[in-house]
Amino acid sequence: MFRRSKNNSYDTSQTKQRFSIKKFKFGAASVLIGISFLGGFTQGQFNISTDTVFAAEVISGSAVTLNTNMTKNIQNGRAYIDLYDVKNGKIDPLQLITLNSPDLKAQYVIGRRHYFTQPSELTTVGAASINYTVLETDGSPHMKPDGQVDIVNVSLTIYNSSALRDKIDEVKKKAEDPKWDEESRDKVLISLDDIKTDIDNNPKTQSDIDNKITEVTNLEKILVPRIPDADKNDPVGKDQTVKVGEQPDPTKSLEAVPAGSTVAYKEPVDTKTPGEKNAIVVVTYPDKSTDEVPVKVTVVD
Repeated sequence: MFRRSKNNSYDTSQTKQRFSIKKFKFGAASVLIGISFLGGFTQGQFNISTDTVFAAEVISGSAVTLNTNMTKNIQNGRAYIDLYDVKNGKIDPLQLITLNSPDLKAQYVIGRRHYFTQPSELTTVGAASINYTVLETDGSPHMKPDGQVDIVNVSLTIYNSSALRDKIDEVKKKAEDPKWDEESRDKVLISLDDIKTDIDNNPKTQSDIDNKITEVTNLEKILVPRIPDADKNDPVGKDQTVKVGEQPDPTKSLEAVPAGSTVAYKEPVDTKTPGEKNAIVVVTYPDKSTDEVPVKVTVVD
């Protein structure tokens, strides 16, 4: 639920100013917009207070709602920022909210120990906030029905997926090596793709990211070396009879071999004279591993 912080009125001379962006003048009175105070205050005819977003309900009277179409950044009324996206220039705080009228606009400051207006100044994980001030097209403050300037403070959860992405790339490169068993390799690559898709599309906390780094590390451990085809097969030789001067067919000197395999005699078989000749058939499997099978070739007149 969006909840409103408790609103009190103070004389401006007794209120501690934390930051300011712009000063708007209206006749003899002036209003500081984009200022966060320890409490609200009344200056002339303007009441200024800060509403804090705690969950997903619209703040009463405010023109601001969270942009739930930003599925990676907004979920269950909370806002999330990935420092990986900040580094790559993908974060625009104005996209985190929507305004209920095209005639309104918003300006913001980001608060984290101090206040700044550039997302690139977010450099560490943890909590932060964005203070939005709603303005009319002429730059004057938008007033809520209760007479207060429309200012909303959105709490942020900051996390960093960069180390996780690096680990995903590292394990993916390793898993793509054909030396691994195909079943284990496919399982790892599919799981890595699922994790990558998740962090690309869904908000996280730093604890989530750290847990997924452990998950990726554990995926690496399930890779097992591929068993060579030669270790999985045991070809059986078969006797063959040819006439003097004929060349024997190595495929007829073996029982069935796996599809994609090639066979050849290790040395040419001497068929110039009749008799029983010993030979060796070399089987080369699709993975290039080999077997040598002793066979007999009988040469007759």
